[in-house]
Amino acid sequence: MMKEEIREIIDYYSKQRNPKEQENIVAMLREIQEIEGCISTKVQEEAAKALEVKPSVLSCIIKRYPSLKEAEYFHEVVLCTGRSCQSKGSMEILELVKQKFGITKDGVSADGSFHLTTRNCLKQCRTSPNMLLDGELYTNLTKEKVLSLLEKRR
Repeated sequence: MMKEEIREIIDYYSKQRNPKEQENIVAMLREIQEIEGCISTKVQEEAAKALEVKPSVLSCIIKRYPSLKEAEYFHEVVLCTGRSCQSKGSMEILELVKQKFGITKDGVSADGSFHLTTRNCLKQCRTSPNMLLDGELYTNLTKEKVLSLLEKRR
């Protein structure tokens, strides 16, 4: 069951003069996130139906705005999986992080602390393997270093 506040926000924005304009959609999504902490798939589907757009439109907009998130989590983790990082063990680090923190299919850890994604290259090949943690670059990673960094943020 969706909160009444969320339904009111969706209704308000769906009745605006240009409800499909990106500016209006972003404003609506920000208000929803303020209440919910994130914009869940269920809420996206309801909002898309009210605005008469595909849910993928909302999902794409959310991905384009770093301040918006589809799942509730506290820290953003981006592991590099480029060729140089892979040659120095980034895939083993990735698997360890997935296992240790119970990363689900949507990339969120079991306790909601982390959202894990990968990027083909972080353009720091000299210092591989690399990771972004909340936008801050960490280089020359080891399994132990990554676990230590993530445990401190939990």
